[in-house]
Amino acid sequence: MKAIFKRIETAEVTISAVFIVTSCLLIFASALTRSFGKPINWFQDISLLLFAWSVFLGADAALRNDKLVRVELLTSKLSPKASAAFQLACHLVIALFLAAMIYYGAILSKKTSSRVFPGLSTLSYTWVTASFPIGSALMLATTVVKIVADIKALASRGEERCC
Repeated sequence: MKAIFKRIETAEVTISAVFIVTSCLLIFASALTRSFGKPINWFQDISLLLFAWSVFLGADAALRNDKLVRVELLTSKLSPKASAAFQLACHLVIALFLAAMIYYGAILSKKTSSRVFPGLSTLSYTWVTASFPIGSALMLATTVVKIVADIKALASRGEERCC
Protein backbone atom coordinates (compact mmCIF):
# COMPACT_ATOMS: atom_id res chain seq x y z
CA MET A 1 0.00 0.00 0.00
CA LYS A 2 2.86 2.36 0.84
CA ALA A 3 4.40 1.74 -2.58
CA ILE A 4 1.13 2.68 -4.28
CA PHE A 5 0.87 5.91 -2.26
CA LYS A 6 4.51 6.73 -3.06
CA ARG A 7 3.82 6.33 -6.79
CA ILE A 8 0.69 8.47 -6.53
CA GLU A 9 2.65 11.12 -4.65
CA THR A 10 5.44 11.15 -7.23
CA ALA A 11 2.91 11.41 -10.06
CA GLU A 12 1.00 14.19 -8.29
CA VAL A 13 4.10 16.28 -7.67
CA THR A 14 5.38 15.78 -11.21
CA ILE A 15 2.05 16.50 -12.89
CA SER A 16 1.40 19.48 -10.63
CA ALA A 17 4.82 20.98 -11.35
CA VAL A 18 4.49 20.46 -15.11
CA PHE A 19 0.97 21.93 -15.09
CA ILE A 20 1.92 25.03 -13.09
CA VAL A 21 4.98 25.74 -15.24
CA THR A 22 2.97 25.21 -18.43
CA SER A 23 0.21 27.45 -17.07
CA CYS A 24 2.72 30.24 -16.39
CA LEU A 25 4.27 29.83 -19.84
CA LEU A 26 0.84 30.00 -21.50
CA ILE A 27 -0.08 33.15 -19.59
CA PHE A 28 3.23 34.72 -20.58
CA ALA A 29 2.75 33.68 -24.21
CA SER A 30 -0.81 35.04 -24.16
CA ALA A 31 0.41 38.40 -22.88
CA LEU A 32 3.20 38.43 -25.46
CA THR A 33 0.90 37.67 -28.39
CA ARG A 34 -1.61 40.25 -27.13
CA SER A 35 1.12 42.91 -27.06
CA PHE A 36 1.84 42.16 -30.72
CA GLY A 37 -1.85 42.61 -31.55
CA LYS A 38 -2.45 38.90 -32.25
CA PRO A 39 -4.05 37.55 -29.03
CA ILE A 40 -4.48 33.82 -28.64
CA ASN A 41 -7.34 33.65 -26.14
CA TRP A 42 -7.43 29.89 -25.72
CA PHE A 43 -4.02 30.08 -23.98
CA GLN A 44 -5.82 31.54 -20.96
CA ASP A 45 -8.44 28.78 -21.05
CA ILE A 46 -5.84 26.02 -21.07
CA SER A 47 -3.89 27.86 -18.38
CA LEU A 48 -6.99 27.92 -16.16
CA LEU A 49 -7.51 24.20 -16.69
CA LEU A 50 -3.90 23.35 -15.85
CA PHE A 51 -3.83 25.68 -12.85
CA ALA A 52 -6.96 24.11 -11.31
CA TRP A 53 -5.47 20.63 -11.57
CA SER A 54 -2.09 21.74 -10.24
CA VAL A 55 -3.73 23.32 -7.20
CA PHE A 56 -5.62 20.19 -6.15
CA LEU A 57 -2.82 17.74 -6.95
CA GLY A 58 -0.33 19.96 -5.15
CA ALA A 59 -2.65 20.30 -2.16
CA ASP A 60 -2.80 16.53 -1.78
CA ALA A 61 0.98 16.24 -2.02
CA ALA A 62 1.34 18.97 0.64
CA LEU A 63 -1.25 17.27 2.88
CA ARG A 64 0.48 13.91 2.53
CA ASN A 65 3.83 15.40 3.56
CA ASP A 66 2.44 17.59 6.38
CA LYS A 67 3.50 20.75 4.54
CA LEU A 68 0.25 22.66 5.03
CA VAL A 69 0.18 25.72 7.25
CA ARG A 70 -0.78 25.00 10.83
CA VAL A 71 -0.77 26.90 14.08
CA GLU A 72 0.86 24.91 16.84
CA LEU A 73 0.28 27.46 19.57
CA LEU A 74 -2.56 25.42 21.07
CA THR A 75 -1.20 21.93 20.50
CA SER A 76 2.24 22.77 21.92
CA LYS A 77 0.58 23.44 25.29
CA LEU A 78 -1.25 20.09 25.32
CA SER A 79 0.01 16.77 26.59
CA PRO A 80 1.16 14.34 23.88
CA LYS A 81 -2.02 12.26 24.23
CA ALA A 82 -4.30 15.33 24.14
CA SER A 83 -2.37 16.68 21.16
CA ALA A 84 -2.81 13.36 19.33
CA ALA A 85 -6.54 13.37 20.15
CA PHE A 86 -6.84 16.95 18.88
CA GLN A 87 -5.02 15.99 15.67
CA LEU A 88 -7.42 13.06 15.20
CA ALA A 89 -10.40 15.36 15.69
CA CYS A 90 -8.99 17.81 13.14
CA HIS A 91 -8.44 15.01 10.62
CA LEU A 92 -12.02 13.81 11.13
CA VAL A 93 -13.36 17.33 10.45
CA ILE A 94 -11.14 17.55 7.36
CA ALA A 95 -12.49 14.18 6.17
CA LEU A 96 -16.08 15.38 6.54
CA PHE A 97 -15.27 18.58 4.67
CA LEU A 98 -13.56 16.66 1.86
CA ALA A 99 -16.52 14.28 1.58
CA ALA A 100 -18.79 17.31 1.14
CA MET A 101 -16.39 18.72 -1.47
CA ILE A 102 -16.51 15.45 -3.40
CA TYR A 103 -20.31 15.42 -3.33
CA TYR A 104 -20.81 19.06 -4.30
CA GLY A 105 -17.89 18.96 -6.73
CA ALA A 106 -19.50 16.05 -8.57
CA ILE A 107 -22.75 18.02 -8.80
CA LEU A 108 -20.83 21.04 -10.08
CA SER A 109 -19.00 18.92 -12.65
CA LYS A 110 -22.26 17.48 -13.90
CA LYS A 111 -23.81 20.94 -14.18
CA THR A 112 -20.89 22.27 -16.21
CA SER A 113 -20.88 19.42 -18.72
CA SER A 114 -22.65 21.52 -21.33
CA ARG A 115 -20.52 24.60 -20.71
CA VAL A 116 -17.53 25.02 -23.01
CA PHE A 117 -14.54 27.32 -22.98
CA PRO A 118 -15.14 30.50 -24.98
CA GLY A 119 -11.93 30.07 -26.97
CA LEU A 120 -12.21 26.29 -27.30
CA SER A 121 -15.72 25.24 -28.19
CA THR A 122 -14.75 21.55 -28.22
CA LEU A 123 -13.44 21.47 -24.64
CA SER A 124 -15.98 21.11 -21.84
CA TYR A 125 -15.57 23.16 -18.67
CA THR A 126 -16.10 19.91 -16.75
CA TRP A 127 -12.39 19.23 -17.24
CA VAL A 128 -11.73 22.15 -14.87
CA THR A 129 -14.50 21.44 -12.36
CA ALA A 130 -13.61 17.73 -12.22
CA SER A 131 -10.35 18.72 -10.51
CA PHE A 132 -12.45 19.70 -7.48
CA PRO A 133 -14.00 16.30 -6.62
CA ILE A 134 -11.06 14.22 -7.90
CA GLY A 135 -8.52 16.27 -5.96
CA SER A 136 -10.76 16.10 -2.90
CA ALA A 137 -11.02 12.32 -3.25
CA LEU A 138 -7.23 12.05 -3.33
CA MET A 139 -7.00 14.27 -0.25
CA LEU A 140 -9.68 12.20 1.47
CA ALA A 141 -7.65 9.03 0.87
CA THR A 142 -4.62 10.78 2.36
CA THR A 143 -6.69 11.96 5.32
CA VAL A 144 -8.03 8.45 5.96
CA VAL A 145 -4.44 7.15 6.10
CA LYS A 146 -3.65 9.93 8.59
CA ILE A 147 -6.74 9.07 10.67
CA VAL A 148 -5.64 5.43 10.88
CA ALA A 149 -2.15 6.58 11.95
CA ASP A 150 -3.72 8.93 14.55
CA ILE A 151 -5.80 6.09 16.00
CA LYS A 152 -2.74 3.82 16.17
CA ALA A 153 -0.75 6.59 17.86
CA LEU A 154 -3.50 7.16 20.41
CA ALA A 155 -3.79 3.44 21.09
CA SER A 156 -0.03 3.09 21.61
CA ARG A 157 -0.01 6.09 23.98
CA GLY A 158 -2.85 4.51 25.93
CA GLU A 159 -0.91 1.23 26.25
CA GLU A 160 2.17 3.07 27.53
CA ARG A 161 0.14 4.48 30.40
CA CYS A 162 -1.31 1.17 31.51
CA CYS A 163 1.96 -0.78 31.54
